[in-house]
Amino acid sequence: MNTREGLLLYCFKKFNGERSLSGILHLINGKKTSQTLSDGHLFELSFLFAVFPGLGREEFEQTVNHLVEAHFVKKLKDRYIISEEGEEQLTKFLKERPYIFAFNGLRYRDAEIPFSRLLAEYIQALSYSTRNVYDFLPATRDPVTHFRVKRIFPKRQERQAVAGRLYEEFFALLSKLPEPYAEVFVLKLSRYGRTGLTNQQAAAVLGLQEEDAEFNFRFVLHYLLKYAEGREAVTYPILNRLVNCLEVNDPLTVSAQKTWRLLKSGKSMEQIISIRRMKRSTIEDHLVEISIHRPDFSIRPYVSEQEHARIVTAFQQLQTKKLKRIKESLGDDISYFKIRLVLGRAGDRNETGRSIK
Repeated sequence: MNTREGLLLYCFKKFNGERSLSGILHLINGKKTSQTLSDGHLFELSFLFAVFPGLGREEFEQTVNHLVEAHFVKKLKDRYIISEEGEEQLTKFLKERPYIFAFNGLRYRDAEIPFSRLLAEYIQALSYSTRNVYDFLPATRDPVTHFRVKRIFPKRQERQAVAGRLYEEFFALLSKLPEPYAEVFVLKLSRYGRTGLTNQQAAAVLGLQEEDAEFNFRFVLHYLLKYAEGREAVTYPILNRLVNCLEVNDPLTVSAQKTWRLLKSGKSMEQIISIRRMKRSTIEDHLVEISIHRPDFSIRPYVSEQEHARIVTAFQQLQTKKLKRIKESLGDDISYFKIRLVLGRAGDRNETGRSIK
């Protein structure tokens, strides 16, 4: 089973027939809408946001049909659920590739390519310059990458030490990964005396499908970004310096970011609707996004403690994430907006019982 099939099986398991095929495609394509972001959060799939950004509808449906024909997925009217055979295959897939959960498309989607270019050129330049060779073709033609590398490149007397330190950082992190991940990453990097391979070439060397080789490389980028900017960043100072050159993705949509700035300035929901000249439903979408991604945002002005308790009880009793079923059980006095806010504030692990803020 290849990476795409395995991750789609995982999506089918998590969605459990409660969202359409389009919902899955929008998530793995990285369609940044309030609905897609909310679904990713609610079903604990945010890490797979934009995991296959170039996947077209036709190719996507071909893969789904293949999973159905293999009896790994069952089609129930217009919904799909994972089968018992699919569960077995998924268990095997996750056991073989447990590191996929370090992928974080929602956070690193926009940083992925810039980081790849920065690493490639920085490592190449360091490899050549420590040998006093300066006549080489840069790994990328991107002027922004050139500027970033020049800005942080070590002085001549420091380069050998920096190269040694960077090697230690890579060794410490890559040695924790299965060989196919680390190998495809190393093969794609250029250094003195060797040009980095393409995805196709790396796949041929390692006996992988080209899409798997590409995903493995992207996974390693996310894995490195996670450690280079996280709590352990002090352990990886060179990688941290590289990551600090980048703008890591804001999970909010651009429009929701504007609403968030107005909220922080003290504007009420009604004032924001007037200022931005948008429909109430649009601003409500923004508030749901903000409740998911901004822990300092309080939903208390929009949902009372009593309403919160009722929504949590309905969610726990029904054991469903279908908003319509939850809404029907609550009655007309609880809006979809309030339900979405509570589930959004719940967290990726659906901690709906925690106190409201």
